[in-house]
Amino acid sequence: MTRAIGLIAGTDSSGGAGIGADQTTITDHQCIDFSVVSAITFQNSVTQPKIYPVPHNGLRSQLNDLLQEKIDSIKIGMLPDIEAVEAVEQFLSLIECDKVILDPVKSTSSGYKLISNDGWKAMVDRILPKVQLVTPNIPEALALLDMNHDTVVDHLELAEKCLELGSNSILLKGGHFADPKSSTDILVSEGQSPSKFRYERMPGGTEVRGTGCRLTSAIACNWANGQALHEAVGNAGKYVQEYIRNSLPTDRGLF
Repeated sequence: MTRAIGLIAGTDSSGGAGIGADQTTITDHQCIDFSVVSAITFQNSVTQPKIYPVPHNGLRSQLNDLLQEKIDSIKIGMLPDIEAVEAVEQFLSLIECDKVILDPVKSTSSGYKLISNDGWKAMVDRILPKVQLVTPNIPEALALLDMNHDTVVDHLELAEKCLELGSNSILLKGGHFADPKSSTDILVSEGQSPSKFRYERMPGGTEVRGTGCRLTSAIACNWANGQALHEAVGNAGKYVQEYIRNSLPTDRGLF
């Protein structure tokens, strides 16, 4: 049976991240997507990204249409402002789905803000407690807790503090770990022992865009297909590692 994945995310004109990366990942996992566009972004290598939030009525209309579908899991990405947060909050109160993932996107990899300040606070207070899994990287986890970005804290402790915000599980992504040789993701869930997923770093791997989008979409697919959450996370991590490996430039030996 083909599983249906609900997507709520912004576009990326460069194709590297956003809803395009989500859709490609879902196709790779032989699932189908029902996509809701929260914002249109224009990104290139020269100018600062430009963000155009979808008008309030347009976003609500898309979400209302999604309510008519049988959805096996949901991945929420970019929510540009408080109006988008309010619309998604109402949607989550109406849809019957117990596998909802929030990827709390705060900024681009170059540091450009993707959500307003009041939108971020509303997301933490109103969306995060309604989902089953939240997938922050370390800077996003600190921001969720309203901690200074240079605060030094044990990563397991950081994940456990995020769990207190109300979701069932937290996957703390380890791309910002200081270890130059490996990256470790930590999954913490209510009433369960933490799980750690270690990946060797690949030279140039941090330059590959959209890995966070692909990870959460892969988890959504695996989870919808009946895998336990820790298994879904582990297999999604392997998928992203393979994607990074295949995206790196190949040395063709010019000399």
